[in-house]
Amino acid sequence: MEAGVSTRTIYERYKNKAELLAAVITRLVDRDMESGFASAELDKLEPSQALWSMGRVIAARACDPESAALFRILAHEAPRYPELAAKMRTSAKARIDGAVAGYLRRQNSVGTLRLADPDRAAVLFLQMVCAELHDCLLFGNAAELATLDFESHLTNVVDLFLNGALPRHR
Repeated sequence: MEAGVSTRTIYERYKNKAELLAAVITRLVDRDMESGFASAELDKLEPSQALWSMGRVIAARACDPESAALFRILAHEAPRYPELAAKMRTSAKARIDGAVAGYLRRQNSVGTLRLADPDRAAVLFLQMVCAELHDCLLFGNAAELATLDFESHLTNVVDLFLNGALPRHR
């Protein structure tokens, strides 16, 4: 086995597939939180740079072949293990949403950004970053995912998020 332990050892530690998948996801989120969502580092950046940086961490995780395979497994297993789907939404996804929302709240409080609801804005920002990725992961294939220009995608997402689509009066 690739993990270097027997299947029996794994199932002695985890009751079922749902518990094992939850542990894997938690470990990946922990790693991403340490590497890409450190608030002290993000607060030193301009909002466009900080949002781009956070988006890049999310996009990199989604584009990683092993993470993409895990995402497909989770999507497939969610109806069979509703507690797994609930845990992913309330723990892993909520931690990432919370990190982005925390950044937006801090920027709101110092006047760098003006958002009526930073928590909702965080969810919308992440949906803008992830929707196309998730579409490719669920319905596309590795070749399609490889053709996406994530640099351009993130630049457009950050620009639209920060500037909106209304014309500016000069």
